[in-house]
Amino acid sequence: MSFSSDEVNFLVYRYLQESGFLHSAYVFGIESHISQSNINGALVPPAALLTILQKGLLYTEVEWSVGEDGEVARPIEGLSLIDAVMPEVKTPKAIVKTEPGKPGAVDSSATAGGNQNNNAKPEIKIEPGTGVGGLAGGNKTAGSTTGTSTPTDQSASEVDSSGNPANNTGGTYAGNNGAGGNQASTGGANSTSTPAGGDSTAPGANQKKSQNSNEAGSSSSGNAGNANATSTDDAASSTSTNGNSSTSSSVEQPSSGLTPSGGTVSTSNPDAAASGGASTAAGAKAPSGAVTIRVGAQGNNVQSGSSTAQNSAPSGTISSSTSGGAGTPAALVPMDIDESIEIPESKARVLRGHESEVFICAWNPSRDLLASGSGDSTARIWDMSDANTNSNQLVLRHCIQKGGAEVPSNKDVTSLDWNCDGSLLATGSYDGYARIWKTDGRLASTLGQHKGPIFALKWNKCGNYILSAGVDKTTIIWDASTGQCTQQFAFHSAPALDVDWQTNQAFASCSTDQRIHVCRLGVNEPIKTFKGHTNEVNAIKWCPQGQLLASCSDDMTLKIWSMNRDRCCHDLQAHSKEIYTIKWSPTGPGTNNPNTNLILASASFDSTVRLWDVERGSCIHTLTKHTEPVYSVAFSPDGKHLASGSFDKCVHIWSTQTGQLVHSYKGTGGIFEVCWNSKGTKVGASASDGSVFVLDLRKF
Repeated sequence: MSFSSDEVNFLVYRYLQESGFLHSAYVFGIESHISQSNINGALVPPAALLTILQKGLLYTEVEWSVGEDGEVARPIEGLSLIDAVMPEVKTPKAIVKTEPGKPGAVDSSATAGGNQNNNAKPEIKIEPGTGVGGLAGGNKTAGSTTGTSTPTDQSASEVDSSGNPANNTGGTYAGNNGAGGNQASTGGANSTSTPAGGDSTAPGANQKKSQNSNEAGSSSSGNAGNANATSTDDAASSTSTNGNSSTSSSVEQPSSGLTPSGGTVSTSNPDAAASGGASTAAGAKAPSGAVTIRVGAQGNNVQSGSSTAQNSAPSGTISSSTSGGAGTPAALVPMDIDESIEIPESKARVLRGHESEVFICAWNPSRDLLASGSGDSTARIWDMSDANTNSNQLVLRHCIQKGGAEVPSNKDVTSLDWNCDGSLLATGSYDGYARIWKTDGRLASTLGQHKGPIFALKWNKCGNYILSAGVDKTTIIWDASTGQCTQQFAFHSAPALDVDWQTNQAFASCSTDQRIHVCRLGVNEPIKTFKGHTNEVNAIKWCPQGQLLASCSDDMTLKIWSMNRDRCCHDLQAHSKEIYTIKWSPTGPGTNNPNTNLILASASFDSTVRLWDVERGSCIHTLTKHTEPVYSVAFSPDGKHLASGSFDKCVHIWSTQTGQLVHSYKGTGGIFEVCWNSKGTKVGASASDGSVFVLDLRKF
């Protein structure tokens, strides 16, 4: 038996990520040179360190309990980890035993996350944007299912980043989960933060964001109460504190069912140097969806090491609060909403093929092609046209040169964007490369200049430039026709999380350094810098006219900026937790809907979505049906509806005029991204269990 310090360091690194200690994981990853190890993180199962510690603890119990003659000399039960490393055995407290495998098994002496039934597969709770979620030691009954959609006849053709097509016979997957098939999502470096990916884990790519800062442990539901709007001393600046936001306990991540062995693992590895593998730590958004794992997260499961079993509201219930109660095996629970609102299965097409979390998805602006990016180091293009009933998929494998050969990068695809006419797709990856693909899956060019994960990537309106942001603290404008770096901007002092074009040559960028820079091609200094946020700035968006810039942050505020002012025009304070993303409506002057008022939507980890009248600086509607962090919002092309996606596995469609819930659908995994097609007839969504689905809203 032998093991190296690199192996120990990697297990500790993964434990820190999975427990939500994203910044600690980031620093540890850099100091221990995780990125230089030869360990393939995609092959390491979730909770690996805890599993091996648990086995060692069981061995120690046997060693101390059984004499040399093989007889039980002194029975020891419930040995703690600290007792096991002490010189002398301390008499452990008695434990209440129940039949193995039953969800009600509770260790009255252990703390949450303590000794777990050795036969139980650890479940990982993901709260996008804080990085990999926490570990809950609950049991999921064998064979439990979270969805039964089984797309048939899906054909997939693979194309690697060298442009060579390959046949893929494994393009179809059944939606039923296998026994104990829990998926571990590691946003950011490991997949998410989430955007927080969310990091979802490491500050990675809009995965962000690891999403940052949720403390380990079960979350509790709270009410921020009503706060009256107040104005600041600066007459030109206003602060809005419209209230009533609530939080709820995190819901368990569904089994992915994508791999026969059960238990899909994120394929992302810690990234090179600066990234240190902590995409979240760096502030990446969990690809727009970084995932965070919360220790002791609740949700229809029992924490078999907790002194009390807690159960969140049924994952399908649309409610802003949770309740305590006896734990029950996870099961698909009908959504507690009006049946006329719930979208029937016949109107949903579930697309399976990805082997890990799907952080991002985007519709082609000209055709019904849906692109998706995943932690399995692939992007896929799905043909969702009505004439194609088989949902054909093109697999775009992201490869790197190693030893003179093309090998899979094993890094998350964190961002993607179509050009204006839909002829080209750009993708950004944790491997530090941006790539441009044609609609037939051929690789057009590879853009290599970043030194670490790419968190965001956008085409300009003309389609001649691509803009990217990375963990290396820089933003780059690329010439799309040549694939060459036109200009690199190194003004941030920490990882850049998001970028957005103002014009065809000017853009804004935001960072974990709490700053927002506005830059222009050909100018060697920022033409404007906005300061005011007191924590990581997760996302920025210019209004349709390019006059106002909206930003959202982990400081729980939403700010509106103008190029004519140094201070923000509005400081909107109403959310009670981090704000992960924002979107402007496609309405108002200069849009296709000039007679409809311009509004701004914000999505938060407090489980709410808010709609704002930016001119007045007031909250119009607070949308409270989600029960978990909301990672994505998207307006319909006419601005009349808003889609929202949450880690409660639900996609809700709202009326922007009344704030009422119009349609709702519950998938099988936490939702990282939602998007509308150009006609406003279909909504695409990507999820933490590797699924992508499309909702057909016609005839509703």
